[in-house]
Amino acid sequence: MKKYLLSVVFVWVTIATLSAATIKGRLIDNETKQIIDFATVSLFNKSSKTPMKTVTTDEKGAFSIPNVKNGSYTLRISFVGYKTLEFPVFVTSKTPIVDLKTLQLSTDAKSLKAVEVIGQKSQMRFEVDKKVFDVDQNISAAGGSASEALQNIPSVDVDNEGNISLRNNSNVEVWINGKPSGLTADNRAQILEQMPAGSIESIEVITNPSSKYSPEGSAGIINLVLKKDRKAGYYGSVSVGANTFGGVNGSGNINYNSSKVDAYANIGIRYMQFNNSSDTYRESWQGNDTTILNQKNKGDMDRIGVFLRGGATYHATRKDDIGVSFMGMFGGGDSRTTLTSRDGLGALTRERWSDEDGTHNDWGVTLDYTHLFGKNHDLRLYANYFQMNRNETNDFTQNSLAKDVWLKSAQKQDEDNSHQRWEFQADYSNQISDRFKIEAGYKGNINSRGDDVYTLEGPDMENLKPQEALNNDFTYKENIQALYGTFSGKIDNFSFQAGLRGEYMRYKTESRPWNAQAPDRTREYWHLYPSLFLSYSLPKGNELQVNYTSRVNRPRGRQINAFRNVTDSTSISYGNPNLNPEFAHAIELNYIKNWDAHTLSASLYYRKTNDVIQQVRYFEEPVMYSTYENVTKMQNAGLELVAKNRLFKYLNLTTTVNMYYQQLNDFDYTYVDNSGVASTMHYDGENNFTWNARIMANLILPKNFSAQVTGNYNAKQLIAQGERRPNYSLDAGIRKSFFSRKFSIALSGRDLLDSRGRKNISWGDNFYQESHSRWGGRSVNLTLTYMFGKNGNNKPKPNKRPDNNGMDYEGEMMDF
Repeated sequence: MKKYLLSVVFVWVTIATLSAATIKGRLIDNETKQIIDFATVSLFNKSSKTPMKTVTTDEKGAFSIPNVKNGSYTLRISFVGYKTLEFPVFVTSKTPIVDLKTLQLSTDAKSLKAVEVIGQKSQMRFEVDKKVFDVDQNISAAGGSASEALQNIPSVDVDNEGNISLRNNSNVEVWINGKPSGLTADNRAQILEQMPAGSIESIEVITNPSSKYSPEGSAGIINLVLKKDRKAGYYGSVSVGANTFGGVNGSGNINYNSSKVDAYANIGIRYMQFNNSSDTYRESWQGNDTTILNQKNKGDMDRIGVFLRGGATYHATRKDDIGVSFMGMFGGGDSRTTLTSRDGLGALTRERWSDEDGTHNDWGVTLDYTHLFGKNHDLRLYANYFQMNRNETNDFTQNSLAKDVWLKSAQKQDEDNSHQRWEFQADYSNQISDRFKIEAGYKGNINSRGDDVYTLEGPDMENLKPQEALNNDFTYKENIQALYGTFSGKIDNFSFQAGLRGEYMRYKTESRPWNAQAPDRTREYWHLYPSLFLSYSLPKGNELQVNYTSRVNRPRGRQINAFRNVTDSTSISYGNPNLNPEFAHAIELNYIKNWDAHTLSASLYYRKTNDVIQQVRYFEEPVMYSTYENVTKMQNAGLELVAKNRLFKYLNLTTTVNMYYQQLNDFDYTYVDNSGVASTMHYDGENNFTWNARIMANLILPKNFSAQVTGNYNAKQLIAQGERRPNYSLDAGIRKSFFSRKFSIALSGRDLLDSRGRKNISWGDNFYQESHSRWGGRSVNLTLTYMFGKNGNNKPKPNKRPDNNGMDYEGEMMDF
């Protein structure tokens, strides 16, 4: 039966191939020789003024019009700022492929002048395997951080603590320039808060990555693409800004490009001030006794950070590029927090003050080499070293009421975090024919992480003694070796890519909490991650895509560190070194429809996850404990709708609606209390349907004004042992350009309704708890930017760097 089906498919493909031709070509600027992507290519019958087929050039400037019958046609190519190119094309039975080679467009000075007044680059665009959002068009993020820029990306959510989720799933990878860059769930909130949004060119959202990419992050990948122009001569900009919180920022960057060298340097400095608060109400009971706790937490935080980035690429020959790059973030800060607790009658029972002071030093260097064997045939090698060091000192003082007597106590805790990573990768790509392409590669990661905690306690800060029960020495080492291969092709309107990735992983954990030795653990396993992508182009701008991938979420950091965090003695958390990784299978069905001024994308997705890692809670008077456990299986399904509408030539709308359903099966959790007694709690399964919506309006106004308004709403959502209440937010900004757009001023407002907070409700066998937290609040930002540059006499060479499936960019040196 399989042989019969294959024969039928082969005959059908052969007939379809012989009965029609494909017209293809590539588009560049006639002066700079740079590629022109997203240009419109239309094919007309001689006797018609309506195009019979319309396509756009891809990120390499290439286009392909399949399934063209024999005859005479007119091809028209147009793009804003260029003169329209129009010429005849002839298709015969002897020309199954009409290759127009490289076509050149010349600039239109009048058109460019008009665009300078009313034009604006699209804030979002679709590519084959991802959605791309241009951050430099996000006015409300001007002068802000990378975290604030992410808050305006459809399907992405950033909570008050900086935790990131994609489509309601926090198991997401965040990369910089296509690489993990040392960002983990434990540190990325702090790093992204200190990275200037102005250093980011675009943000890519890849919800279902192929086998070419690391399978980490069951929800997908968010890739931050940092700015780097590639123009002859030198270009750059400087900017300064401030906000009503008392924060200030400044940045500068410069790019130099010639026929032999591309170089860039970037520096950003940010001083930030934040206020945060939280309220907690808890009822707990044992038998007929009920205890009520009312807790308020208020704090303020100061942070200063320096972001550095630089690199150079040397074009040794027409076929060889050698590059080196550096990236680092350095800084520190302090915070002060006051925590008060009251009983059910409102009487004060505890006051706790904390003072934190910390520093961080994160840096990495990358070596990069690319060799071209021929057109669309290349090999790329790179090696990266990354190091992170973080040091924190916390001072705690507390007054507690016990049996009508106030007791004073003090505590000092020093924590050192370190992370070193070596990464090696080789990628081979070969377009073996006009229709088929193979890719293969290797990737190796060697990671080492450490977390040391040293604690002192006493009646006051002058009389502290070592407290070995609260000390910890935790190390984590891992070795991941991977091989991958993909095969892709295109036959008329049908495109496909099949891939397989094999990964070997070995890791070891060592934890030394001195009051109870946690067992060391060593584990190794081999796993295969297949992927399949299919797409079909339908008439009149319609396209269908379906894909399948296998993903993994490996527990790390605080999830597996058995050390108990006693920052709040009424709420203690600790990790579980025996956690297993989550394995997930994901399927997506995507539909895209393009009109002249509108685009609609619909994504139907389903994900099944085994060994789901959940944070579980149990109450043991008077403390709430929380830890992590592999609890059960989970299924997620959803529908995501994204619409782009260009209205009245001055208004662009991007609307996203995401509806999703989550089912978590029943599970039992067994814990051992402080007296050594084991207890088992049963949790009923959860069925959760919820939705969120976001709309972003970009306005092009007269006299070089532009404005942006973004609104967001999240409906009620079920979480482990509880629910999260609805929340909403509103951001807005306006920008004015002067002096031929060399100088601009941007005024933006964040959280204008002062509503960006979170309210969670959770419950268990013997407790009920409500918590409401806020981070920051309403703020106004002012940013001034000056751009400078000078054309050089030597034009840069056309881009010859491999596409790397969309993760490399023209002339860009890939950072870690």
